[in-house]
Amino acid sequence: MDASDGIEGEEPRSDLAWYMGGIWLYFISAGIQGVIFPWIIAIVLHESSTRVGIAQMMMMLPMLVFTLFGGALADRVELRAHLRRLQIMQMVPPLALAALIYTGHLTYSIMLCFGVVLGILGAYVMPTRDAMLTRIAIGSLKGNIQRGVALAMSGQFLGQVAGFLVGGTAMIVGAPGLFVLQSVLLGFAAMTTSKLAAAPPMASDRIRTSQLADIREGLVVLWHSERLRPVIIMMFMSGVLFMGVFMVLFPIMVRDVYHGSSFELAVINMCFFGGIGISSFTLSRFRPIRRQGRAMMLAMCTGSTVMVVMHFGFPIYVVDALALCWGLAGGVSMTQSRAVVQEFASPHMRARLIAAFQLGSMGGGPIGALLTGYVIKYLGPLDAVLVPVALMIVLWLSIFFFTPLWRMEAPRAEDRV
Repeated sequence: MDASDGIEGEEPRSDLAWYMGGIWLYFISAGIQGVIFPWIIAIVLHESSTRVGIAQMMMMLPMLVFTLFGGALADRVELRAHLRRLQIMQMVPPLALAALIYTGHLTYSIMLCFGVVLGILGAYVMPTRDAMLTRIAIGSLKGNIQRGVALAMSGQFLGQVAGFLVGGTAMIVGAPGLFVLQSVLLGFAAMTTSKLAAAPPMASDRIRTSQLADIREGLVVLWHSERLRPVIIMMFMSGVLFMGVFMVLFPIMVRDVYHGSSFELAVINMCFFGGIGISSFTLSRFRPIRRQGRAMMLAMCTGSTVMVVMHFGFPIYVVDALALCWGLAGGVSMTQSRAVVQEFASPHMRARLIAAFQLGSMGGGPIGALLTGYVIKYLGPLDAVLVPVALMIVLWLSIFFFTPLWRMEAPRAEDRV
């Protein structure tokens, strides 16, 4: 690892504390949005399952288009100022939507526009923030990147749980007030970002090329890597098969099967993301996992098992418990997959490889959301969960027999590019 990758001129723990504070604030805001957005679409506007799927797809779709550009740009700029600007820009859409809802102009089309704008900004925020994480781990955690990733993910998902708890009060507080709170939290996140040490671009000494050339370079490295390619494939397909189920099936299930509202939807979200946060934090307290590939593949089995049990229509508190179990396993899979990329990437192309990973892990979501909406339409919510289970079995066996992922272990320093 390059010596310049560290953070100079400040107390190491100070940077870690400000970085984690920013993550918590940012994802509390995201958690509020994660409840209010599907609640408005599915319950307030009472849209069909296909239109719920389209709305969730439109929020995630910008990841397919802009994430790679976000990673290429992050490799060229000073990360602290760039992230602060993006977070300030993210304050505007929630305030605008709050004003439109307060004045009685809420429509399905407006919600789609809101989702698209936040999706575009998020595509630039994520690789920038994650590129800073390795610098923080080098300076504050003695280079323990797995622990840095686990701490960041615990803050990310436990922060979202806090946001879900706040979002669950939408029926009482009202959507406009919660969107204003979302904007305020993003403002405080920008403030914590400004407290970090400057993070100059690692690619500043390289010949300037176009962003498309930078993107192509990152994709070529990723595709030819025997470590990263199977991870990206598995995370992409998991997004197609599982993310759509989570983002579309749960709101429809809460409405049509359990006749609930924002509170019930918030509890399911809290259980799922709380499970991810708990397992991520637990992993941060132990030694790094050596057999990363095996841990990811075993964790993937849990999601399929959970959906099979959901098919039988147990009471909603059982669904909450199943969501918690799913989240606990998801924390293992997500932590290890992100750590693989962070450990592998060289400083000058870290943001691009992170962006490619995010494209792979999140890019399947829009496809899954759209398809899940139509599967629910024809099969109903309880039978629809069996379709991704069957496809996941085929995917898991294909990865086991035709890729080295099951045997993959944490890399030594010489394994990195």
